[in-house]
Amino acid sequence: MIESKRIKTGVLGLDEILGGGFVPNTVNVILGSAGAGKTIFSIQYLLKGIDEGDKCIFVSFDMDEKDLIRTTRSLGWDEVENYIAENKLSVNKFFAENVSYVNNDLLNLLMSESNAKTRIVIDSFTPMISSLNFESRNDVNWFFNKLREIGTAVITIEEPLNGDLGAASVSLPLFLGDCAIHLKNIGYGEAFSRTLRVIKHRSSWHAEGVFPYRILDGIGIYVEGVDYLKGEKERIDVDEILEELGMKRRDVDSKLMERIERVAKSASRTARNAIIDLLTKPE
Repeated sequence: MIESKRIKTGVLGLDEILGGGFVPNTVNVILGSAGAGKTIFSIQYLLKGIDEGDKCIFVSFDMDEKDLIRTTRSLGWDEVENYIAENKLSVNKFFAENVSYVNNDLLNLLMSESNAKTRIVIDSFTPMISSLNFESRNDVNWFFNKLREIGTAVITIEEPLNGDLGAASVSLPLFLGDCAIHLKNIGYGEAFSRTLRVIKHRSSWHAEGVFPYRILDGIGIYVEGVDYLKGEKERIDVDEILEELGMKRRDVDSKLMERIERVAKSASRTARNAIIDLLTKPE
């Protein structure tokens, strides 16, 4: 099976953590409190899309074009104003009280402005569902499925000030999204004042652990500590392993071989040993 081309995030160091980037046609949730860099993350994602010829849409409930231009200028991204003027980046401000699941204005906007290659950012999703409860899960799931149909979406949601991740406005997107990344501003000193962790990444390998990151003028978010991942990945040749064990593909059950091929794709250091165990220690 040929793996779909990944969507590059534009965030230095993050693609390595995600196994190459976002999976196409997925909903990717960026969780973080105020000051963690969620909006900066989103802008980097869109700028990367513009570089690759993608149509880019930015939807916000508190930022309009002027606000976005002011924010990007402060980071040295003066080109954003030109991208907006050239219609390479569409900026749309909505008011939370005017958006609901019985009002399809937002979805209609996204569908009308999208094409075959579209990146969508909704900053943030929380106002849309702050009044919903767990029983409204089907509404959120329906909306997410529509987003998957029209493009790869980055959706940012606020972490409650009290840290309650169980609130429906947070837990529903986290549960229903395909990828969830937690940006945390912990303030424990220069080196680890901000950290990033991938909570989940469906249909893909991702690195475990917590990674420090910085926000740098001209660059945006820069994730540190990913160099070791190169040593954690290695090409795994299934036929080579079979030969070492004195086996051939025809000796292995087809279902087991499918599992082995999936394990090999992870290319982790432990995958090779796991494959050997699958072949020599049948259940």
